[in-house]
Amino acid sequence: MPSGTRARRHGARLSDERLDYELQRRGLTARQFARIAKVHEVTLSRARQGHPINENTLRRITAALLEIPLMPGADLLITGPDKKTVDGGA
Repeated sequence: MPSGTRARRHGARLSDERLDYELQRRGLTARQFARIAKVHEVTLSRARQGHPINENTLRRITAALLEIPLMPGADLLITGPDKKTVDGGA
């Protein structure tokens, strides 16, 4: 390996639909969530576009999701990932 380069590791890829769903359940924008999770807004945006993230970023995102309470009743109104409606109907 040439000097000055690092081996590239494969990182985790987030489901953009699932992350958007989880943010909606908490009433947050991506910008607000990036600040809470202590990740750069650009990093979160790139992750939502399918770019891999490193383990530390994944830990910060998951920890923040676990800390932030759900908005009461949000699941009644928000369409979940891979579903037309929350109850599974069309």
